[in-house]
Amino acid sequence: MFGLLGQAMADKKTKKAQLKRIPLYRLPALLLMSICILTPSAQSKTSDSLRHYPLYIDLPLLDMPFQRDAARTRELFDSYSMQQALAVTQNLHRVNYHFNNKLLQGVIRPDTKRKRIYNRIAANLTSGLVDYVFTYYGVVLSAQWMHEEFHRAGLTIRGISSYDETYNRFNGGFANGSVSRVKDEDLIRMKKVAPQELVRSFAAGIESEFLLLRGLQKDNFFSDAKHANIALNILLTKHAIDYVNQFKQKGYDASIDSMNAHGLTVADRDFVGWDFTPWVYDLHRPDEPYEARGTHPSGVGIDRAIKTTSLTDEEYRYLKRIGNLQYLNFLSPFMVGINRIRLNEQTAFNVAVRHYLNSFGYDLTADVFIHHRDHQYLVSLHGYRNKHRLLPGIEMERSPYRFRLAGKDRLLLQPSAMLWLQPENFYDRKAAPGGLLRLQGSYALGSIWRILAVAEGKTKGWVAGNPYLDAKASFRLGISASFDAGDKYITALR
Repeated sequence: MFGLLGQAMADKKTKKAQLKRIPLYRLPALLLMSICILTPSAQSKTSDSLRHYPLYIDLPLLDMPFQRDAARTRELFDSYSMQQALAVTQNLHRVNYHFNNKLLQGVIRPDTKRKRIYNRIAANLTSGLVDYVFTYYGVVLSAQWMHEEFHRAGLTIRGISSYDETYNRFNGGFANGSVSRVKDEDLIRMKKVAPQELVRSFAAGIESEFLLLRGLQKDNFFSDAKHANIALNILLTKHAIDYVNQFKQKGYDASIDSMNAHGLTVADRDFVGWDFTPWVYDLHRPDEPYEARGTHPSGVGIDRAIKTTSLTDEEYRYLKRIGNLQYLNFLSPFMVGINRIRLNEQTAFNVAVRHYLNSFGYDLTADVFIHHRDHQYLVSLHGYRNKHRLLPGIEMERSPYRFRLAGKDRLLLQPSAMLWLQPENFYDRKAAPGGLLRLQGSYALGSIWRILAVAEGKTKGWVAGNPYLDAKASFRLGISASFDAGDKYITALR
């Protein structure tokens, strides 16, 4: 479920709750900090560069074997892989930033130092307003929709049918962040045969939000896209922090009573309820049968939502610590619009810290963005933590290799790799080695459109944005396009 406690606690008649709205009047206050930090050193130095706003979109049309799994649930055209959902939502935000930049270029021409700063402040305000409306009122295809599709991906690969209630925007009813129409017997089976996958599916929603921010940050650093996304950085990061910490609120258990009162039929209930008390509950109890939760208060089905009173002291303390660690996601210059830090004329860098909840505990990641001469790199240092051990991992991407065909740079090949030591579950004391190899290729059909293909293979283990915990080979095929861009943008790391 995508949401915070506020609406459900305030209105007991509401069946499900959406993302807690930050009052609109606070949005300018969240952005005016950019007056102090958007200096010329944080932006391009010339007005010509500032007036160039590249737009890149990509869409994986085929994602195997996920779509084969979706076909088994009869949801081939109603369930999207993690990478498909991420691409759709990221593309729509990219379009927002591109056209707001174009609009503000005509309103506040960035041809002086002062006007460049005003231009960026105005672009962040207008873009932030669109992001706000899109997320809270548009719902479908927004971060709210993407959050639920990441939840559903874990169910889909196990052959479990589900429904994303953001589609109620078109189908009638209340469009909210919830996954419903999941059978109790399917959850019983999933907990029995794949308990870690069930745990991961509960935490996958906010995983999507951090991946969205990461993708937009890559655009800004490597492609100089100039996304005016300070508001989105703050809104989604604050949402994740508040959502993980919502169990501390006074009316949390009462909100579950309200949720249960309106979920009288099994099909109408969210598959998890509020995400993180069930996450910590099943994380600590991999061998407990799902049906041990007891009977739903209505007397029909299993009581899915987990109250704080169902947690042990150890589980409560652990979730409290995890909630505090979520604040680390604010640690990045990207959060306040500083997209690159120059060391000299040839080298620039940036950093971002991310705290992902996963199937065995969490992954604390430090993304290091590097641009040196004509080469770009993303080096990520991972710390995989369960109850007993902190284990290392490393991830590396580099800018594409270019190959000339018929006298033109038509073929691009971009490699990336990961190596890790990971535990299998929360209590595992062993360190299992593993890794991932990915090769992304694109072929130019012209100056704008390209065919995009990605081949990927991984060993057993958790990877953000990949729904499979088992060893798996996958293949994606789609299209990409670049507008108002140059060759430099087309060949940037992404």
